[in-house]
Amino acid sequence: MTVTDDRSTEPASPDAPIAKQVAIGDAEATMRGRRFSADAAFRAAVLVALLAFLGFYVGAGSMVTTLLKVAVAFAISAALFIGANKLFDQAYPRWTVFNTMLGGVIGFTVFLLLDGNRLLRELSPRPWLWAVVGAAALAAVMFLLSAPRQQLARLPLAVAGFCGFGVLTAFATDETVHPGLDWAALLIGTAIGVFVVGGIGMMRGGSAGAEKGAIGGAALGWLIGAWGGADLGAGSVGEALIATVVPAALIGLRIGLGAEVGPTRRRAFDKKARSWIFLVPALTFIAAGLVIPLLRTIYLSFRNDDGSENVGLVNYEDIFTNKNSFNLDNWSAFLTSRLFWIAIGMVGLGIIVGVVSGRRTRQAFEKGEASLAPIFIGLFLISCAVLSTVRGTIFNNIWWVVVVTTLSTAIGLGVAVLADRSKGENIAKSLIFLPMAISFVGAGIIWRFMYIARPESDEQTGVLNSLWVWLGQISTSGAGKAVAVAALALMALGLVLLVRRGLRTKQNTLAGISLGLLLVAGYLIYRFIGPGLGGFTTNEEGVTSSRTILFLQEGPFNNMWLMVVLIWIQSGFAMVILSAAIKAVPTELTEAAKMDGASESQVFWRVTMPQIAPTIGVVVTTLIVTVMKVFDIVKVTTSGDFDTQVVANEMFTRAFGQSKDGLGAALAVVLFVAIIPVMYLNIRRMQRARI
Repeated sequence: MTVTDDRSTEPASPDAPIAKQVAIGDAEATMRGRRFSADAAFRAAVLVALLAFLGFYVGAGSMVTTLLKVAVAFAISAALFIGANKLFDQAYPRWTVFNTMLGGVIGFTVFLLLDGNRLLRELSPRPWLWAVVGAAALAAVMFLLSAPRQQLARLPLAVAGFCGFGVLTAFATDETVHPGLDWAALLIGTAIGVFVVGGIGMMRGGSAGAEKGAIGGAALGWLIGAWGGADLGAGSVGEALIATVVPAALIGLRIGLGAEVGPTRRRAFDKKARSWIFLVPALTFIAAGLVIPLLRTIYLSFRNDDGSENVGLVNYEDIFTNKNSFNLDNWSAFLTSRLFWIAIGMVGLGIIVGVVSGRRTRQAFEKGEASLAPIFIGLFLISCAVLSTVRGTIFNNIWWVVVVTTLSTAIGLGVAVLADRSKGENIAKSLIFLPMAISFVGAGIIWRFMYIARPESDEQTGVLNSLWVWLGQISTSGAGKAVAVAALALMALGLVLLVRRGLRTKQNTLAGISLGLLLVAGYLIYRFIGPGLGGFTTNEEGVTSSRTILFLQEGPFNNMWLMVVLIWIQSGFAMVILSAAIKAVPTELTEAAKMDGASESQVFWRVTMPQIAPTIGVVVTTLIVTVMKVFDIVKVTTSGDFDTQVVANEMFTRAFGQSKDGLGAALAVVLFVAIIPVMYLNIRRMQRARI
């Protein structure tokens, strides 16, 4: 008997493995879809719960209002973007339609802005009616100009059309803003416009470009001179016509002289317009938030307190002649300062070390850490000695720049080097970087509590004064003094061993730092054994009492206690940037230097430092810009009292506290001009980096 198998005996298809893989892939995709759906549902539930919590905590009404504003802002932005793309889609196939619509948009925007700033006559319903009138007028002008016609017919039509738009603008202007023309300012503005825009046109298009640029520059300069340099409200309708019709006629002349746009130029214009659709919103925000306020601030700096009269350079003279801002009366006192002579000694030590080391290498001066470090420290101390004697807001700002920039960079570099590739690197860097998360106002308040000094009969709550009074108690106690001296002596012995080790292994950095700390330890031992250390005072009867330090009130170095706050914050920034630069140094260079016999300090100063020098430059320039505009820390700690005033806080006080807009604007301009060289260096450095 033969037993047969009912199952198919056909050979397996070669596509079976592929079909199986496809089936498995479909199953996995289905599972991923389910997981995605579950994840999406979970996220949606979390979002709804968060919104519900915020609505309950903040208030449903304010929450709905905020969401509505966000939705409206998003809708308007999307409509503007889509509308701009649709508008420029008409440039190539429908040039006349494009010009008409563009003219309508420009006219609507101009009249809407003028009416929104209450510069036009009352016309109900406001503000849309004036905007519609402006849109219709300029759309009609652009429609007539876009139709094909000969050059001779195009030129007078352009001039007449724009003159009509200028007449409409002058008629619509409210009587309270009719300009009382200052012909000198008007002519100067026109000449500057012709020179600047005409020069740009010549560089771009030769003599033809210079002619067209000069016409456009004349229109712009006339407009600025007629309205910016005039006494608004003191003019007549005729002066308003002169201020609007003349630049409108020049614009018409500039457009009328242009050749008719053909299909090739339309196509090029259409392509180029796409980039401008993305650039214009950003440029608009920059102009509205930066350029226009800057120009207005410069303008106000030449006006009086309420901006009603032109006073020339009086505000700038006030800044540099006022003793509170610029005082050099006591400048020579730094020559008798102990700090100055210590600094001279440091510089001399560095020079001697450099000369002696240079004899070994047959150089006039050996540039190394042993010679350059004392020189840099000495120069830093000299600058502090000088800036502690010259007084005023300007010099306080310079002092801030020197101290904060130098110490923040040095501390950040030191931490980055010491923490590099160590076991607790991430923890150490996190702790140093943590103050960056605190606002300047919050940091100022924190350190103000640390500096606070209560009455000497009460218990001190400020950290620093508590420590100072505690040291005074130890210094006047026999047992406490003995323990402190013994501890310092052990520390000094350890530092002596480190100095010896550094000299033997030729680690000059280790030897130098240890020697500096040894000098500090020796000075503390002397203070404990001799006159004492800490916050105490002894009267004639031999009675000892506590004595606090008024860190923020007692000059001239009270400024430096404020600088500590910003150093505490910005050292983390410098550390992060410099640490990344150190890690980017090729290990081949450092390993090659070590194989040639270089020590760790020599590798750092001779190999690593040159590699990270550009990054140090970026950190320094960034810190200078940050420090120059410091305001919050001074405002919340001393409010500029006790000779701690800085330019930004002085500007705020003059402009908003004393209503001296002209002087406040002049201080802002001084601050801006001081930052320009630093920004220029940064830009040049970035340009060289691209090359």
